[in-house]
Amino acid sequence: MINYYHVLHVEEGSARDEIKNSFRKLVKKYHPDKNKTNGIPSEDKIKLLIKAYKTLTDAEKKTHYDSLLQNENIRDFYRNERVEVEKKRCKYDLKSQVKMVLNDLLNKNGHQAVKNYERLKEENKNFKLLNFLEPKDYLDCKFLLAEQYEEQKNYELAFELYEHVYQNENGNPARKLLLEEIKDRIIRLSCKKLVKLVHPNKAITYLTRVINLKVNKNEKAFIYKKIADIYATTSEWDNALTSFNMAMSLHPKLKGTQMLKNKLNKHFAQENYFI
Repeated sequence: MINYYHVLHVEEGSARDEIKNSFRKLVKKYHPDKNKTNGIPSEDKIKLLIKAYKTLTDAEKKTHYDSLLQNENIRDFYRNERVEVEKKRCKYDLKSQVKMVLNDLLNKNGHQAVKNYERLKEENKNFKLLNFLEPKDYLDCKFLLAEQYEEQKNYELAFELYEHVYQNENGNPARKLLLEEIKDRIIRLSCKKLVKLVHPNKAITYLTRVINLKVNKNEKAFIYKKIADIYATTSEWDNALTSFNMAMSLHPKLKGTQMLKNKLNKHFAQENYFI
């Protein structure tokens, strides 16, 4: 409902003369010859001003309008009161807050979801999502949080969450495609992001955790090759050779191995050992 008092820039209950004076000033300001003001064509603004003026300067119309406006104000008051009560209730209702996190994630409001999730963990000792969500919703929430952390470049936490979801899906056939997607993300994070960001020993730990997931032979071979690359970079040649041989035993035709093979041959040449 449009508040005609606000349209005419006067207080509710203002006298007729005050309404009339304000109307005249506003008509001059929004003359149709002027360009658009605040995105509203002057002609439309003038029409609204006239309608408001005629309503508030006609005794019968004004009485009826004031009655409608009062009812609207009362409804707004109680509506705002209910909103405030709900906000206060949710503030202390962990289950509602957790559901808000999930809803924000589902509605592409990930930044706010992560912010609230972090706050809940900080404010509540031993906080666990699983205590407030059904198993499927819990795993979906974890997965969507992982996406957000990955987007925010918090790759280690994203890895942890993806891994948790992958390990706890229990091979549900209906979620097979999702599991494949999660596995691909775990491999990508460990092989392309974490190997560049964390200490070599920690990178190897992440890669080893990937091997322990349900990955196929070719994927295992690729990861062993990445582990061998890291060992070669840190001059741990025996470990590099062991990991390289594991990769070759799983996938003899694995691509991208020649450079590593040359490094190993160069190092072990003095021992007359060639791959």
